[in-house]
Amino acid sequence: MTNRTADTSNASTSQTAGTAIWIALIAGLTVIGSFSFACAAPLAAVAALAALKMGRSEGLALVVTAWLVNQAVGFLLLSYPHTADSYAWGAAIGVSAVLGFLAACIATRPAMPQPLSLVIAFAAAFVTYQIGLYLAGVAFAYEGDAFSIAIVTEVLVINAVAYVAFVLVHRAAIALELVTPATQATASAAS
Repeated sequence: MTNRTADTSNASTSQTAGTAIWIALIAGLTVIGSFSFACAAPLAAVAALAALKMGRSEGLALVVTAWLVNQAVGFLLLSYPHTADSYAWGAAIGVSAVLGFLAACIATRPAMPQPLSLVIAFAAAFVTYQIGLYLAGVAFAYEGDAFSIAIVTEVLVINAVAYVAFVLVHRAAIALELVTPATQATASAAS
């Protein structure tokens, strides 16, 4: 094995371990968010961050893991009712989070300045997430006030604060060399 092949193999193993640590860290933070905010867990924030900082498959894994953790906390620890309606809303939340991730992936481009991509990814993920939930509410003939301006604003604030925290945690993880910056990860994979 040549040094370059060994370096590539070590970098790949390190990147995989870093990705697993990153997914576990965000899933852990989602547990805290799920306890604090129950059904208003910051899944749009997770979706936006995953779209910007990870490859598609890893980002999708992060979003699905965060959603599964949120649902597990809700049903196992917060006593969500085990009804068809609760399961349907859980599924709608998961689908909306994945759609938010895909929208953030589509809305951002690698050549965008980072501050702009941070804002666009979050806006695309949040708006798509909320539209997905609203459409589920229409399909379920939901008559509650979950889509009032006050509640959507509260969910927006929760997601925005979480998003800023996630970005700061990501920067700390890069500084500690737990995660490879997305541009370096892409360049390493290409060589």
